[in-house]
Amino acid sequence: MGIAPDRIRVLPTDAAGRIDPVGVSAAIIADRSEGCTPTVVCANAGTAAAGAVDPLPELAEVCAAEGVWFHIDAAYGGFAVLAPRGAVALEGIERADSLNIDPHKWLFQLYEAGCILVRDAGTLEHAFSIGHDVLQDAVWGTRHANPADRGIQLSRSFRALKVWMSIQAFGMAAFRAAIDNGLDLAERAAEYVRDSSTLELVSASLSIVCFRINPGDLSEDALTDVNREALARILWGERAFLTSTMVNGQFVLRLCIINRNSTWDDARETLQAVERYAAEAIE
Repeated sequence: MGIAPDRIRVLPTDAAGRIDPVGVSAAIIADRSEGCTPTVVCANAGTAAAGAVDPLPELAEVCAAEGVWFHIDAAYGGFAVLAPRGAVALEGIERADSLNIDPHKWLFQLYEAGCILVRDAGTLEHAFSIGHDVLQDAVWGTRHANPADRGIQLSRSFRALKVWMSIQAFGMAAFRAAIDNGLDLAERAAEYVRDSSTLELVSASLSIVCFRINPGDLSEDALTDVNREALARILWGERAFLTSTMVNGQFVLRLCIINRNSTWDDARETLQAVERYAAEAIE
């Protein structure tokens, strides 16, 4: 976007991975006092690493009061709003000036499918429309949007067709049920980890559960080694696909449940496999 790195402020987060609205307001005031002009606050509606959701209503208030653009990165988590519980978790997302979402994630679409939504379509047209004479016949009237006026790319395939077709074929109820299934399984997985004697729940948000093997008597370095080994053995020896991430400086295992075909047996057997490796490591 042409924004120099020294023009970007990365603000601290709490233990749950959320930025503090008070801190955001203070940063805006501090930058203005130094002659800078804060233009946009970027919040998260479900981080890719841990599913963390920033306090969106409070951040919306700060941006409205300060006259700053409010953008929300909802690439992974945005479609949770289709389920009642997800809508509660993402309260305030409707106040964004813009947000990006990826239907190829939690809307179960094939690549490539990603888009940005803006409150006022004229915002995109003001930035991207091209008034070249060759394109004058593409002006069809106010009721017919031309995608070329709303993004950088002119030549493009009909990427949105698969999204439209799948919703027409299956109906929104099917998508809501599939998203609810992911939320259900994540809640059950988090509870399973809480009850485990060898696993430690680090965070759980939306459909992402971050946890690690922690029998309670190992150093941080040793815990990292044990969990790295467990991850490798899961990937190479089991039928589950588990990933890792870093949460509060800790190496953790990441269970992200967004496949519409996933069942509790899938999640449970994955966690049991990790527990087996934990038992072996402790011995």
